[in-house]
Amino acid sequence: ANTLIVEGLIGLYTDRENPVGDPQELVSMVDGALERDPSNKSLWNSRAIMFDRMKNYPESIKSFQKVVELDPKDAQATFFIGYFYIAKGDAMSEEINKRDYKSSAEWTADSQKVTEVYKQALPYLEKAYELNPKDFSTVETLKILTFRLRDEEGMAPKVEKYAKIYNDMKAAQ
Repeated sequence: ANTLIVEGLIGLYTDRENPVGDPQELVSMVDGALERDPSNKSLWNSRAIMFDRMKNYPESIKSFQKVVELDPKDAQATFFIGYFYIAKGDAMSEEINKRDYKSSAEWTADSQKVTEVYKQALPYLEKAYELNPKDFSTVETLKILTFRLRDEEGMAPKVEKYAKIYNDMKAAQ
C-alpha cells in the first residue's frame, strides 16, 4: 500500500500542468520506499520521471538503469536512458551557447564534452531499437542522434542505416 501512495504522490508532484508541490520533498520518501522494496520496477520508473522533472538527468539515468537491471527487456526504460543522455548533452550545449569564449580551443574542448555525452546515448538507443524495432520515436531519435554525431569515427554507416529505416517507416505510415 505504501508503494501505491508514493507512486500517487509522485504523479501529483510531477504533473506537468498542475504540480502540487516541490518534487524535492518526495525524494526521501521515494528513496525510503525503495529501501523497503528495492526491486519495485514501477517505483524506479517513477523516480526517474521525478528526477527528469527536476532536470536532474544523472539521477534520472541512474533510476532507468535500475529499471533495465530489473528487466533487461524493458525497451522503454532503455530508450529513456539514451533520451536522458541526449537531454543532458542538450543542457550542456545550451550552457556553451551562453558562454563568451576567448578562444576556439576552449569552445572545441567544451563541444567535445557534449559530443561524448551524446555518444553515451547511442548504445542505449540501439538496444531499445533492437528490443522494439517498430517504435517510431526510437528510430527517429537514432536518426537525429547519428546525424548529430556524423563526424565521429564509424558513424557514417549508422547515419545511413537509421535514415533509411526512418524513411521506410515514414513511407509505410
